[in-house]
Formats: sequence, C-alpha cells, structure tokens
Amino acid sequence: MAHWQQLTEFIVRLPHRAGELARLAAQLRAANVEFISCFGPTEGKSADGFHIVPEDPEQFRDFASKNGLGMWEEPCFQITGRYRGGDLVGALDMIARDGINIQFVNAYRADGKSGILIWVDDNDIDRLAKVLSAA
Repeated sequence: MAHWQQLTEFIVRLPHRAGELARLAAQLRAANVEFISCFGPTEGKSADGFHIVPEDPEQFRDFASKNGLGMWEEPCFQITGRYRGGDLVGALDMIARDGINIQFVNAYRADGKSGILIWVDDNDIDRLAKVLSAA
C-alpha cells in the first residue's frame, strides 16, 4: 500500500469577479502558504466554494483569519505513491469492500507518482483511517 495521511481541506468563498482567484493565489504566494491541491468552480450550481488542501492547516487558518476569508474545513485523505496502472481501482475497491461511501475523489499523476484525495461521509472517517492503516 502507498503512503496515506489524513488532511484538512478548506473551502473558501470567492466573489465572482474577474481576477479573484489570481488575487487569492498571489496572497497565498506572498504568505508562503503551500498547498497540495486546489480546485473548484467559482460560479454555477456546484460553486459552494473554492477548495484548498494546504500543506500546513494551521498556517492556512492564520492566513484566512488575517485576510478575512470566509471558510469552513473538512477532513480528507491522501494516498500517494509510485504510479502503477490500476492504483485508483485498487484503492477504490479496498474502500468499497468495507462499505465506505466516498463523497468525492480527485486522482492525479505526475513524474511517475500518483495521488488520490478522498472525501467520505463524516461517519466513515474513522473507518477509512482503519482500512488504510490495515492495508
């Protein structure tokens, strides 16, 4: 099994105006806030917010507070390792066998490595941690 860890995702609301995402990115860079992932629509029915998974959640909380960002946080899990074809299928099968309902998944591959971010129902967080620890 590849390496896994539980992370914190932050969802921030951005005004729907040209340049808002660029402004946020510049602020993050100026504050040296590094992130593992960021994604999300900024408009439309599924635009509840822009999602950021920072390397350091406490640093991001401080950043958000200093910059008056409205946000909330959710737990998520990251599985990373050397890329091998079928990694996503294997991880999803393992989780499904335990009856854990996945709310959202974001898989990626770069430079011979792969990663999967997984969000589950609140009542499945501890179960997923146990499944990943046992693998």
